Amino acid sequence: MDSDDAAVELRKLLTEAAHVFSEYVRESQQPGAQVSGRIQGVIANAEQSESDARMFPDAGVGSRVWDDVRDVCAGAANTWSSAFLYKLYAAPAPMGIVGETLLAVLNNNAHVTRAAPSGAAIERAVARKLAQLLGFPSSADGLTFPGGSYANLHALMTARNTRFPDVRTRGMSNVRGAVFTSAHAHYSIDKAAVAAGFGLDSVVYVPTDSVGCMDVHKLRELMLESRARGVEPFFVNATMGTTVLGACDPIASISRVCREFGAWLHVDGSWGGPHALFGDDPAFSVHNIHIDSFVVNPHKLLGVPLQCSFLIMRQGLNVMRRALGLGATYLFHDEQVCGESDVPCDVGDATLGCGRRPDAIKFWLMWRYYGTQYFTNRVAQARNTSLRLAELVRTRTSLLGRWVLVTEPAST
Repeated sequence: MDSDDAAVELRKLLTEAAHVFSEYVRESQQPGAQVSGRIQGVIANAEQSESDARMFPDAGVGSRVWDDVRDVCAGAANTWSSAFLYKLYAAPAPMGIVGETLLAVLNNNAHVTRAAPSGAAIERAVARKLAQLLGFPSSADGLTFPGGSYANLHALMTARNTRFPDVRTRGMSNVRGAVFTSAHAHYSIDKAAVAAGFGLDSVVYVPTDSVGCMDVHKLRELMLESRARGVEPFFVNATMGTTVLGACDPIASISRVCREFGAWLHVDGSWGGPHALFGDDPAFSVHNIHIDSFVVNPHKLLGVPLQCSFLIMRQGLNVMRRALGLGATYLFHDEQVCGESDVPCDVGDATLGCGRRPDAIKFWLMWRYYGTQYFTNRVAQARNTSLRLAELVRTRTSLLGRWVLVTEPAST
């Protein structure tokens, strides 16, 4: 297909897509719109062998594909409904959708700067802005990842290889390390420990208080016990916004314990991190607290389309490169450095993967279009809504008696 044909076809398809998509959004936001999907059309028989020819036709269906698009929409969870309260995210902002579309149009791979020049520049700028908002030193930097779980894994792998550098060449045979996390932490910490070769037996679950926050005194006791057994307490995960209760661990106190033991402090702020970035509650501020790595998912509370997750590293990206990089010179051969940093622009070598979407673009476009106040307002509205709901529960009565609020909302 020549360039003119591609441009004409794209314009035609995007024009029709704009009509179909906006129609779907309008209907999905109507009162009474279903939240759960209803599989229909050719998709309904997708698992039946006789439907193979219908699902995968030899000759394309052409414009009839928009019937398929509508069927896909009908079978999807309706995140645009105000009744969608399922998985800690919601419908994306319209400009975020524009940004997502732009990523598809560009089809750039951000593993090598020359393959995504603008995307790489935006990613570094956004990461450093987030680090600044967190109160991290000017040396801090970060990268995007496809979700908080993958970002948490990279934080643990970086901490492991930094604390036990021989792992890179000799493996885990002589490594005895323990990972500490609260009993209410996200299961991705467990998965990361398995993937990093420590196993679930190396994960120490620290008890929490009545509102779901990590008990710091128990943390210190457990770390002392671990060291007495000859198992080095090298990594502590604190959670800012636990999945069930939205609790925020006492990060300042945890940081002091980590400094005492020389342990890496990672903060999983996938859910509650925006409170530290754009909120005004001092309980979520991490300024003047020593944190080695911090994860935040703009695709949750901030309305960026899935997926968009940032891992911010206090020591910058070179710590990840030293821990995880292999210097594959056939691919990473750009010696140019970015800005005032001594970090080469080809940042893909600082990750476990290779192909990388420049997801920071859609976040940045939203930031440019709506401004910082948009994110501040989203965080404030979510916080105020949770407080209002708590008050409604406290004052509500029914035929069975008064309702009971299990715990005060810590975040949202």
